[in-house]
Amino acid sequence: MASPNPKVRGPGLLYVTSRIDRTDLLDEKTYFKWYDDDHIDEIVQTSGMKSAFRYRDANFDEKNKNKEKVYLAFYPMQDLAFTQGDEFRNIRVKSDMLPGSGIIYDLADLDVRYLGLVHKTEPKQKRDHAAPCLVVFGVEPGDGTSEKDVEKWFKEEHIPAASKVKGHNRSTLYHLQYARTNAQSRALKGLPTSDAPAPAPPTWLAVHELDDVVDMLSELESTPGAKRILGEAKQVERVVYKLARALGSEEFFD
Repeated sequence: MASPNPKVRGPGLLYVTSRIDRTDLLDEKTYFKWYDDDHIDEIVQTSGMKSAFRYRDANFDEKNKNKEKVYLAFYPMQDLAFTQGDEFRNIRVKSDMLPGSGIIYDLADLDVRYLGLVHKTEPKQKRDHAAPCLVVFGVEPGDGTSEKDVEKWFKEEHIPAASKVKGHNRSTLYHLQYARTNAQSRALKGLPTSDAPAPAPPTWLAVHELDDVVDMLSELESTPGAKRILGEAKQVERVVYKLARALGSEEFFD
């Protein structure tokens, strides 16, 4: 079983993107029912995770939805160190709701990120519900760009540009602490696994909350420093998500 990672700590998100791998066994309706009624229901009863949010890529292609990780689930946490303890490890990944072996890692491909909260803006409007739309923008800086430069760009250019878009309510910024694929997730749960390498997602991620589905990516890439930061980046992630469901207390660093 995987050893605790001392670098995983502080407020942040457990951020999970996924796709259905075994489409011959698992359909979307069953996947969502397992997520909402079994998996998330158990998660929000733990001591360290009280809210859960599910989104889907707003631009997904129905024919290709199982080729890309179009599903997003995330869990705000006051201390990511909770994920390093037994209570978190004991969250079930096998269910009678699921076909075949009943183990989710045999049916779906899930990438998990542990994202530490770095910065947040104040909401323009207090909400009692989850944001209908998220625009997610991730960057892994190039070798010639320092982490400090990227953080400064996000805070001083990127997020202020996002705040000018109609319907924008709030932005949060995160830095990657750890990531795992199905292989590492199986090891975490003490299941048979492979030697697949750990994933390498973007190290910085901004999450912009909006009142409606808006594609504002062009605005985010037109700031003075964007051409240099993004031009030198090893990878850039851009996704517009539409809300599917919010569960638990629905608190998101309010």
